[in-house]
Amino acid sequence: MDEGSNEIVTKFLSSHIHIFMLYCIHMADDKIYNIEEKIKNLEEWNSEHARIKPVLQIAVDYHNKARREKYWKNFEKASEFYIQAIENYRSALKLNPRYYLQDIVERVDSVIEEHVNNMFNLKICGDRLKTKQGVKDFIEFMEGLNPEEKKYVDQYEIALSYFKIADIYFGDGDFDKAYEFFNKAADMGCNRPFLNRDTYLKIGEILFNKKRYKEALISFVSALSFDRGSADAACYLDKCLKELKIFEHRFKFLSATPNEAKKLIMEVL
Repeated sequence: MDEGSNEIVTKFLSSHIHIFMLYCIHMADDKIYNIEEKIKNLEEWNSEHARIKPVLQIAVDYHNKARREKYWKNFEKASEFYIQAIENYRSALKLNPRYYLQDIVERVDSVIEEHVNNMFNLKICGDRLKTKQGVKDFIEFMEGLNPEEKKYVDQYEIALSYFKIADIYFGDGDFDKAYEFFNKAADMGCNRPFLNRDTYLKIGEILFNKKRYKEALISFVSALSFDRGSADAACYLDKCLKELKIFEHRFKFLSATPNEAKKLIMEVL
């Protein structure tokens, strides 16, 4: 997918989907979808069926095609089909459905979640995060998602992507950029101890090399809070304590939480 196509899809996510979700929420207040109502209003239901079903079927067909392409990791093609599905679901909603509304709303929620996930996979697949343009596209995509859309993406996968970007910058010697992205990974607060450990180790190493020993010490304590057996974190913690000339408090820092370590630093320095 070229840069122009990326921009179109990103704008689609940041505008059309938002409007689409709000439209569904607004219309859901007027839903009539139980079988008793359909029986009472059979003539009206048949009329709606004739209007809505053809459009809805087109949307479902595109939706299923998108799912197949996503399964085979053809994320670009899947994205095209998801957009077609969303457009046709929108067309169905514009026909003011009553009996089909609940069905459409449920499909809308599903297609948006899948589309966001597919776009995320598209942004991180292959070697995309190893290029400046790939990183730029990824950041723009993440910043374009609202909080509700971000919930559709696994927080671990987001944190891992930030970590990978940071690690590339670290390897290239761009420690300021590496520090920025390692912190983005840390801020995700995902429930993966070893990723969190490695993230804080890298943050601490950067801070240590910048001679910001107090901050580095807190980072190594944070790393140990996720893995008490980390020899690397303990080794760097010792180095910080020696630089700060507070090595006698080693055992307190080894067992401390990050907040406890911050208080302890204030007490002993």
